[in-house]
Amino acid sequence: MALPIDEEISLASEERRSRWMHRRLLIFCIVSMAAAGVEVAVQLVMLLWKAGSVFDHLVADYHLLPGAVTVLVFFFGYRRARSRRLDRAAVIRYSFWLILASGVLAFLVRPLFVAFPIRTLVTDLPPEQVHSQPSLVGRVLVIHLVGALFIPWTVREAARVLAALCGLAMLSNILFIQGALGYRLIEAFILPTAGIPGLLYCWFRYSRFRSRFTLEHVLGRYGQLQQELQQARSIHEMLFPGEITEGPFRFRYCYEPMQQLGGDFVYARRDEADRLSVVVIDVTGHGITAALTVNRIGGELDRLFGERADRPPGEVLTALNRYFCVSIARHGMYATAVAVRHDPQSGQLEWANAGHPPPFVLDGQGGCVALDSNAVMLGVLDDPRYECHTEALPFAEGGRVVMYTDGATETHNGRSEMLDIEGFQRLLLDKANRTECDSISEDVLREVQRFRSGPPEDDILIVELIRTAT
Repeated sequence: MALPIDEEISLASEERRSRWMHRRLLIFCIVSMAAAGVEVAVQLVMLLWKAGSVFDHLVADYHLLPGAVTVLVFFFGYRRARSRRLDRAAVIRYSFWLILASGVLAFLVRPLFVAFPIRTLVTDLPPEQVHSQPSLVGRVLVIHLVGALFIPWTVREAARVLAALCGLAMLSNILFIQGALGYRLIEAFILPTAGIPGLLYCWFRYSRFRSRFTLEHVLGRYGQLQQELQQARSIHEMLFPGEITEGPFRFRYCYEPMQQLGGDFVYARRDEADRLSVVVIDVTGHGITAALTVNRIGGELDRLFGERADRPPGEVLTALNRYFCVSIARHGMYATAVAVRHDPQSGQLEWANAGHPPPFVLDGQGGCVALDSNAVMLGVLDDPRYECHTEALPFAEGGRVVMYTDGATETHNGRSEMLDIEGFQRLLLDKANRTECDSISEDVLREVQRFRSGPPEDDILIVELIRTAT
């Protein structure tokens, strides 16, 4: 079952964010190792410039140890993160513990070596010495902001890291900070404000990532859908019959779907007596749903004519109505249809119309006969109440019957005027009287497009059957 678009975007976003966070975690480890390594290198250079034995200085000076431990922590963190395929939860967990390790080194290990043994917790120092003590707020700000810059946390994840850093800073405040109790309480109170820059940056980056990823994902899915619709249209149009340009009649049609796929369909089949049966169907709606319905109708018509190729038009529409009532109408899909059958030996045109716009029979002398509906549309009434009789009329040589769907007659111009059936008939007669070629379906479609203002409002199908002169 296909996922809703919101859930699909959420899952794809989390997967991409996991890969993104994994890369940023590795970068964070490398940068932290480099920064700690530079600090250790600078301290070593300073020891080399001091007088006396370098070994004695290393033993007496503990400042190198925290930096070296920091390098080792991030080195092993980098190796462990690189050798594993981490999901988002694992990256969050790794980043949390690495930041926590940085906090332990900054707030507990370094002060431990500087202030060992632990001095009196509450002492009265002069103001200038109090202000010279390391600022816990500044350390929390630096550690949290650096982590937020490299690791794409959400605001909640960044707040969790901030809470852990503030806890370590408060512990350091209790154990190592010397000064007035009021100053220490104020610093502990304002510690959470040190995370505001990191929280704001995480919020901005994550919201921007979410918006950009959603746009990219939707555009990608749209392009993929367009490609799939193009392929589906090629397969869908394989259902349509080929044109007939030789023999006792000519059969042509023009089709303009409103979207990539449409719900208009024409079916043509010859029997052993060389009679040509043509069925034009207009399914309610348009787009993919209507096209899928057309595919089912095409299969049902193949079955009907495969069982008996000489079915008269009324019987064909009655059988289609039964098929609609059993399998399609319950889904809210209906259709109008018209079926004609031309017998070149008898010169008759048999027809039946189930709620479809009336086809026009042109006799070549300016005469025009409309084949009005003689049954309700397919899927509304089930047997035995449904009735659709086959009717017949003479079809002389040089005559033509033009069938169409309501997309041709319900089109509007710039003044919101509809072409309607009478306008289509006038246009049809005008083209039939002036044309010098056999087919007029393409010319009629161009006139409809010229009359229309803007893109098509519905699927348009124009079918033409001409009886040629012997």
